[in-house]
Amino acid sequence: MARPVPSWRGVQRRGGGWADLMPTVDEFFGTSTQVCGGFWPFGTDMALPVEGVPVGRSMMTGAGVCCDPISWFKAGIIEQPSMFVMGLPAIGKSTFVRRQEWGLAALGVNAIIPGDLKPDYAALTRLLGGQVIRLGSGLGSINPIDPGDVHQVLKRLSGRLRDDLLADYHERRAALLEVLLTIARSGRADAGRTVSDVESNVLSTALKLLYERTRDWPCPPVISDLRDLIRDAPPEVRAAAVFDDPENDDAVAMATRDLLASLHGLSNRIGRFGRLFSEQTTEAIDLTRPVDFDISALAQGGDDVVAAVLAATWSAAFAAKNAQDMLAEAGLAPRRNNVIIMDEMHRALRASPLMVDRLDLLTRLNRQWGVGQIMITHTFADLLCLGTDAQNAKARGFVERSKIKVLGALSRTEVDRYLRGESGLPISMREEDLLADWGTPTNYASGASFKGVGKFLVKLGGLPGIPIDVQMCELERSGFNDTNTKWRS
Repeated sequence: MARPVPSWRGVQRRGGGWADLMPTVDEFFGTSTQVCGGFWPFGTDMALPVEGVPVGRSMMTGAGVCCDPISWFKAGIIEQPSMFVMGLPAIGKSTFVRRQEWGLAALGVNAIIPGDLKPDYAALTRLLGGQVIRLGSGLGSINPIDPGDVHQVLKRLSGRLRDDLLADYHERRAALLEVLLTIARSGRADAGRTVSDVESNVLSTALKLLYERTRDWPCPPVISDLRDLIRDAPPEVRAAAVFDDPENDDAVAMATRDLLASLHGLSNRIGRFGRLFSEQTTEAIDLTRPVDFDISALAQGGDDVVAAVLAATWSAAFAAKNAQDMLAEAGLAPRRNNVIIMDEMHRALRASPLMVDRLDLLTRLNRQWGVGQIMITHTFADLLCLGTDAQNAKARGFVERSKIKVLGALSRTEVDRYLRGESGLPISMREEDLLADWGTPTNYASGASFKGVGKFLVKLGGLPGIPIDVQMCELERSGFNDTNTKWRS
């Protein structure tokens, strides 16, 4: 009797190895001298990335996949340390990004979350020994006159480093105040009116003059000090307000009236923004550990208040990072890299056109600043609902310049119209089928909507995407990944 010839499925007989589906086996990587005593030539090429944070297993091979913007940048896989995470609600975006925060902390890179609305990251940040700064009505304050607590750092520096930090300090404070003033005016009859050229000139001049007067103070000045200085109208402010007739009191008063009213609104403790911007910063940023700005107390507030706080926390985070770099260059502190995690982007972008400009600058300069970024939103359409075509074009650039795209469940319309059409991201029909299938429940049974939870497609340029399944460990299942706690009995 002729012996059966086995196929790739094995031998179809009793005791044979006939299989309907090839099993997924664990893969172990090692040098040629470590694996089976060594062999040459190598049997296969390791195509999946093993640099960075373990994020899950490939849904095609079962092999482990590692990915994060910092490690991939350092390994030369991408040119900028940037990642964009996009997908429908409740599919595990926050869980994926928390894995990034946790894994990067183990690799020595601390995360900064400058606006945690739900909050999604506070519990993990505490678990990592990090700093959670709570902001909200009656909870805490952030001083826009001293974003990043640079007032104290300037006293420790000298020479070129101090001059560079001071120049950045002046520019950052003026830019932040212009954003806050624009947002503060959004509820008035002249809603949408930005800071005028005269007001911008007065603001910049007054800030520099205020610093010279208060540089030796133990604590930095606050907005009310800036308001009072402009109201007193010293010669420098007069010249900035009315350059052709600075001695004309009526002209100076007219030129600064709206600016003073807006500054008073920000500094009024019982006004629209409460204590948020009227007092000294409640808690200074500590970049030696992960930092989370918990603004969940404002989650039910208007987009204008949320955007104003996000503008302040973003500015504070980058100011503190820049100050840390200056101290490191002076040999006064160790050099550190950080990753900035920006969630719920659409709420900030809709409130003020200046927010788009500030974020646009961030996405272009993160490599030079020594900081990575992870942006999260629901759909690409969130970035195309701004006031003008120019703003939409800038927001579109956030996705295009993010080297790593992590896509969760999305509709076919979103993929075809926005990702392919607006962004030009090459997505194959097979990849589109995956994204659409993850967003479609299996049936009407209980738990059917969980089909796409934890599944993501990691895209890098025009390369085929890597479909992964994020598998949580026991500690991750212990509670800090549950964003539905208010639904638990």
